[in-house]
Amino acid sequence: ANTRMLNLGLSPSPTGLELSHYRVIAEQDPNLALAGLRMELETMLRNLAKGFKISIGDRDSSGLVTRKLQEKGAITARQADLIQSVLKLCNAAIHGIKASIAQAHDIIDIAEILRNDYISWLSWGFPENH
Repeated sequence: ANTRMLNLGLSPSPTGLELSHYRVIAEQDPNLALAGLRMELETMLRNLAKGFKISIGDRDSSGLVTRKLQEKGAITARQADLIQSVLKLCNAAIHGIKASIAQAHDIIDIAEILRNDYISWLSWGFPENH
């Protein structure tokens, strides 16, 4: 996956989109796993914005990037809702709300749906008209 992203001029994924990596971390430290997952999701969002030629700032939050992606039709409302849910739960873990192993696995399950959509974009390429 990282080779494809680099070939498209995008940033590589911290795990090569292998989200199972975060499941392993969650067994020892669910909050650390969710912090890593958030970084993974941020990379995917910024890559989508770049692929769809949507202008974002270096300091734009992931929530703002998600809204811009939805407004431009790059992602669906359902995808935006899932992204916002994952971000909210990851942020809570980062800010000290203790996550259980089961909660971390549930969040990773949702993120895997988004990752699969993202891989589809990488496979199809990005439309030239955005």
